[in-house]
Amino acid sequence: MSKNDRYINPLVLDNPLRSLVSPPNRILSRFVKYLKEDYTVVDLGCGPGFFTTILARIVKTVYAVDPDERAIRRLKEKVQKLSLNNVIPYVAPAQKLEFIKDKSIDFVFSNLMLCCTSDHNGAIKEIKRILKDNGLAYISVTRSFLIKDKMDVSGDEWKKILGQFKIIREGKNLMERWAVVQQIS
Repeated sequence: MSKNDRYINPLVLDNPLRSLVSPPNRILSRFVKYLKEDYTVVDLGCGPGFFTTILARIVKTVYAVDPDERAIRRLKEKVQKLSLNNVIPYVAPAQKLEFIKDKSIDFVFSNLMLCCTSDHNGAIKEIKRILKDNGLAYISVTRSFLIKDKMDVSGDEWKKILGQFKIIREGKNLMERWAVVQQIS
């Protein structure tokens, strides 16, 4: 994890109260219909696996990637406890996914990850590199209204990011912007 990235304690991300604030079913309802049983998925910025374990029950393989070694350690414990054999955890930033082959991923799940790194372009470049032709991604970012820093994704930057893909679905609410996008082949 670089000094320019935002650290969020894995205990906060794996807290049962998180389900009340951010119900997983609300997020999943935006894209789950696009997932297929034989898919290989990347949970980019997985943290301690809040969504990883859910995705692992739906698809064939999940690469769980996070730059925080402590979060990945917690994820490994959870995966072992749940006897999930299809999760491949990696400690890595979103901009350095060289362990994943070009055009090998069916779906990338990137929930609120971009706003935790300052290199948005590097992360999007890697998402585009690993996605299969016509592969899909769910990307969401927080909406900042008062505090502006280099990790924020502005409305203009969000439009530029989406412009690199075919938009399948998109939405926003008070706290976030999100989209299901398709790789342009």
